[in-house]
Amino acid sequence: MTRSPFLQTTAVDTEAEHVATHEAIALRALEIWRELGCPQNHDLDIWLEAEAELHAIDQHCFRHPHVQRGD
Repeated sequence: MTRSPFLQTTAVDTEAEHVATHEAIALRALEIWRELGCPQNHDLDIWLEAEAELHAIDQHCFRHPHVQRGD
């Protein structure tokens, strides 16, 4: 079984908001990683994609790439 590179323990930041953001990114990265078939050696790319998605959602400008909208 392949281990997820996204749920490894790291140093804990004392700011609760930052920890929650880090956890949210880790969970989204894990979802993306699984959707892509658990690829090896793409940790950074997947992490950055998850981070960008969550930032876009926070800024109310995220559009899922697989959902078409009638604008």
